Amino acid sequence: VAYANVIGRRDVFEFNEQILITFPTTFDSKTIQDCGSGNPEYILQISYLEINPDPPQKGQQLSISAKGYLSEEVGEGSYIDLTVKLGLIKLLHQRLDLCEQVEKVDKKCPLEEGEQTLEHTVTLPREIPPGKYIVDVYVKTPDHRPIACFKATAFFRP
Repeated sequence: VAYANVIGRRDVFEFNEQILITFPTTFDSKTIQDCGSGNPEYILQISYLEINPDPPQKGQQLSISAKGYLSEEVGEGSYIDLTVKLGLIKLLHQRLDLCEQVEKVDKKCPLEEGEQTLEHTVTLPREIPPGKYIVDVYVKTPDHRPIACFKATAFFRP
């Protein structure tokens, strides 16, 4: 007997306790993609992600709204690998402490298993040089298991 089980953001169809197929939630975003979407190895499964405006605009506020499900607690020692490129030129590669970063958006570490939400607004500088920016974000546990993955591409005009 097969049955549907909704876990956070995924519709998972199981047969005799084996996962047969996963249907990931998709986003209608021109800028950002969840590259861990539908992969059960990722601890955070995103069900909703929106940025506004999409695409982002220089000198304007950028609002981020997201919802997802953590399949386990995430805490101390977890990290974010962030890379920013302008075209093919790597502008930044940095490893950030996840707990320090979540405190900046009014969350506390450890992040508990279960539903997570995020509402945050930042103001983008007017001085962003024109070009195609590519941002890769990989979030991992202290033992390097994947928590989340995002890829963003934004074009800023002169």
